Amino acid sequence: MALIVGDTAQNQRLVACCVTDSPVDESALRAHLATTLSSAVMPSAYLWLDALPLTVNGKVDRAALAAQADQDLADRQVNLGSPRDHIELTLYQIWKDLLLVPQIGIRDNFFNVGGTSIAAIKMAYEIGRAFSVEVPVRVILGHPTIEALGGWLRSGASLAAAQDNLIEFRRGAGQRNVVCIHPAGGTAFCYLSLAKELPESIGVYGVQSPGLNPGESTEPSVEAMADAYLRRIAALTSQPLVLTGLSFGGLVAYEMARRLTAAGHRQVTVVLLDTQGSDDPGFRQQIGTVDMAEFRDKLVRFNGMYPGIEDAQVERYFHLYNHNRLAMAAYECAPQAGRIVLIQAREGFTRTQLHELRSFWRRRAGNGYKARLVNGGHWDMLESAEVHRVSQTLRQELQRFDTQEAQ
Repeated sequence: MALIVGDTAQNQRLVACCVTDSPVDESALRAHLATTLSSAVMPSAYLWLDALPLTVNGKVDRAALAAQADQDLADRQVNLGSPRDHIELTLYQIWKDLLLVPQIGIRDNFFNVGGTSIAAIKMAYEIGRAFSVEVPVRVILGHPTIEALGGWLRSGASLAAAQDNLIEFRRGAGQRNVVCIHPAGGTAFCYLSLAKELPESIGVYGVQSPGLNPGESTEPSVEAMADAYLRRIAALTSQPLVLTGLSFGGLVAYEMARRLTAAGHRQVTVVLLDTQGSDDPGFRQQIGTVDMAEFRDKLVRFNGMYPGIEDAQVERYFHLYNHNRLAMAAYECAPQAGRIVLIQAREGFTRTQLHELRSFWRRRAGNGYKARLVNGGHWDMLESAEVHRVSQTLRQELQRFDTQEAQ
């Protein structure tokens, strides 16, 4: 039987309450119903039961059924997988605007996180407008995750979404900004979880590497990247600014901050996320390229092999990754006049190695230095509960700007 669940018009959903003797493929059922039912009466969720609850009079207990449906929907886990390209990020932003749900992952089922048939119609329209394609509602029904929709769009749609290498995670109030620089892989989507943790008033942006998209040329060095990225974010540098980056991204962020402070900017802090460095000449000599087999293994491990990715795109990622590694090996990290904050991953390093890295960056800080350890490994600081501690550090640095202005 079907049941309307939800206490307001905005969050009401049609739930199909099903009793079966054997397991049913929900995706197959949804696809079948899409061929026989109009979108207005398509269930937005399914509740699987051994038996329908009954009242003392032997009738279906609709109140108990509604309560069970509410609890079942609330218990469904949200997959917080982050978007991996511009297509998935555009879809994520459309979903978030329509569903008003703060935590959405690329594998969350649209109908499990508040999607309704009416919302599916609106979503089809918004996706069509964003990508200049016709999106029938049945596509939403058959591809109910961001990942699946992204695969459908890549499979043959003529995409018109801009391939801008400056990603706006959030515009904020325009008075404080955080700019996140890509790691060696070139994409900045790994910072989405960090952006979610920061206050809504803070503008959060990601800078991606030239060379990701067809026809783009890479920048030849860390210094050239810093110059190019500063031109790209020029409109943001008139306000207090935190520059941050994971690993290689921290090096580029550091060089950007070094140039800004040398030009007289006072309210700039660089937050290095497990960015390595050493005064030992042999350290940079050990940074080399990887072969395609190792690179593909990295893509699989870090969720970069998404549906519809083309061999040509993998090839671009591969060359860009190695290019950035060589740029990292060639970069000489000169001291700067600004403040440095280092956040280190505890896992995988000895106490001596952690101390040496802190000393390396302390020697390069001209206006204050702080180091902080977080639990877990290199990638955990952006993909686990540790991201909250990272965001706390960024908040503290943003608050420092307020203190400086008050003095």
